[in-house]
Amino acid sequence: MSDANPRSAMSEEALAEVKVRCFTLRLHDNMVLLLPNTLVAEVIDYRHVEGVKNQPSWVSGMLSWRGRNVPLISYERMLGHEPGRGGEDRRHVILNTLNGNSRIPFVAMSIEGMPHLSMVDDTQLEYAEEDEQQPVVLAQMRHNGEWVMVPNLDVIEKLLDQLGITTA
Repeated sequence: MSDANPRSAMSEEALAEVKVRCFTLRLHDNMVLLLPNTLVAEVIDYRHVEGVKNQPSWVSGMLSWRGRNVPLISYERMLGHEPGRGGEDRRHVILNTLNGNSRIPFVAMSIEGMPHLSMVDDTQLEYAEEDEQQPVVLAQMRHNGEWVMVPNLDVIEKLLDQLGITTA
C-alpha cells in the first residue's frame, strides 16, 4: 500500500507549508477519524435506521437525507469492532464521496458527539507503519497526542458500488 501514503506525493518542505482544515470524528471504542472538512457535507441528529437485508454487517441501512437514501455504514464493523449504540450524544455525519460516481455521491456514518475542527499540517502528524493498515484505512497517524485514522473513501465507495447500493 505504499502508493496510498499521502506523504509520498509531496516533498517534506511542501508538506510543512500545507495546512488543511480537518474534522476529528469520534466513533465508538475510542476510534477517531481525521477528515478534511470538504468531505463533510452535514452533521445531523442521530435517528434510527432500518437495516438492509442480504448485505454485509457493516452496511447499517439507508438514511433518508435531503430527499435521498444515503448508505449508512459502520466503520467500526469494517475494522472488525462492534459499533456503539444510539444515544443523546450520537449523530450521523454525511460525507461527500470522491470519485464523482453519481450512484453514490454520499455516504453516512454514525459518530459520537460533535466533530471538532482544527487546522492540520504535517508537523502535527506522526505516521504509523503502513503494513498495519486495512484496505479501508488510508492512513493512521498521531494527531494532537492521539491516534487517528483517515478512512479510504475510495475503497468504501467501490465496496458499496460492488454491492449494488446506490443513493436514490
